[in-house]
Amino acid sequence: MRYLVLLAAFAVFTLLDALTTVVGLGVGLIELNPLVLMLGIPFWVLFRILLLGSMLSGFFFGYKFLIRRFDKGALFMRVTLLFLDVYIGTVVVWGFLVISLKLLF
Repeated sequence: MRYLVLLAAFAVFTLLDALTTVVGLGVGLIELNPLVLMLGIPFWVLFRILLLGSMLSGFFFGYKFLIRRFDKGALFMRVTLLFLDVYIGTVVVWGFLVISLKLLF
């Protein structure tokens, strides 16, 4: 059950990251990722959603496989997903903080 919560948090944080990118560019912030600037916002958001779907399915089915065959591998998957959640959550929080500061000042 905790693993499903980690997967749900990963999905929410990834979608919030895409939203932060769109809103940040809308208020005049500079995007540091050159792919966003070269390929455009619609492609970037679609790419993030497709990447999210493939990562969620990979984590879900990989975890189900590892829980049956290799218990330490399942622990590794949980820790990896936790670190990904912390990383992308930090990116989202800082992104919203920068947008808020830009709008305030």
